[in-house]
Amino acid sequence: MRPFLALALGLCAVLAIACNPTSSSNAPAQPVLLPRSAVLDLPAVRHFFPQVTHEAQTGRDTTAQGTPNATRAVFFENGSGSKRVTITVDSYADAGAASSAYATALEKSKIPGFKPLKVPNLGDKTFAGTVTMGYETHVGIGVLLGNLIVGATLAGFDASQTNVSQLVDMTRAEIMHVK
Repeated sequence: MRPFLALALGLCAVLAIACNPTSSSNAPAQPVLLPRSAVLDLPAVRHFFPQVTHEAQTGRDTTAQGTPNATRAVFFENGSGSKRVTITVDSYADAGAASSAYATALEKSKIPGFKPLKVPNLGDKTFAGTVTMGYETHVGIGVLLGNLIVGATLAGFDASQTNVSQLVDMTRAEIMHVK
């Protein structure tokens, strides 16, 4: 696999960035779409990241690993699209299926340039990291919560302690919201 493709797949898996890998004709049926209400709304996201001005896109989480029963991804951006906040929620049949998908995503994160970040544990398991591709930095967090995986990613923001702390706080708010 080419290094850039490996990097992109790893980021998609762990950081849930906006990617849409080519689907296989043998792929299982798409998961059900969770209701939009499963993810924080724009005012709630702006509380943590006032730079975003609108909800740019929502739909299935195309980066979900394993075979989720239902997913939702919501992308928030600033006016120019240079800063993006993404929140994903993936629901699995049981905690074992979610744990397996989480482990797969964690394994795919082992790419050149990826740096783990120390963050508090927000669920059964929590992983966070950052990587810079070209001139754009991505900072993300993934949390395993029983049969759910919650992800949150920043693109176009630096990996400053302030941004990481805000990302953790927003993810915590999403976890409380989705429970």
